[in-house]
Amino acid sequence: MKLSSSLLTRSQSQTAAELRLVIGRLIRSIRQHNSGGLTASQVSALATIEEFGPIRISDLATRESVGAPVATRLTTSLEDLGYVNRVVDSQDKRACLVELTQSGHKVLKNLWEQRTAGINQRIQLLSKPEMAILNAALPILDKLSKNT
Repeated sequence: MKLSSSLLTRSQSQTAAELRLVIGRLIRSIRQHNSGGLTASQVSALATIEEFGPIRISDLATRESVGAPVATRLTTSLEDLGYVNRVVDSQDKRACLVELTQSGHKVLKNLWEQRTAGINQRIQLLSKPEMAILNAALPILDKLSKNT
C-alpha cells in the first residue's frame, strides 16, 4: 500500500481536524436511519442502560454527561414508552435502578440492525484495497475512542 505525499506531510492538527469532520459526517449519516421516533438523547440513554444497567439515574446522568433532572426526564419519557422500568435497588431499598424492558431491548436491537445495514451498504462500495485500509484502521479508531 503506497501512501500519498499529502498524507506524509499532513500535520497532527490537520489530521485531528479532518478526523473530527469525517467522524461527524459519518455519525450523522448513521443516525439518519430510522430511530423509531426516539431522540438522540433517548437512544443514547437506552444504549447506556443496555451497557451498564440496571443503573441508578444518578449514574446514568454521569455516563450521559447530563444533570440529574435531565436524566430523570429521559428515564420518565422512556418509561412512558415502555422501554425501561424502575426497580428497587436490592443493595439500597431507598434507591431505584433503571433497566431495559423487553421492548427496550427490541427497539435497540432493531435500531442497531438498521444502522449496521446502512453502514454495510456504504462499505460494499469500497474497493478491496480500501477495505483493507478500513480493516487496518479499526483497531486504531477503537483505541482513539477509548483514549480519554
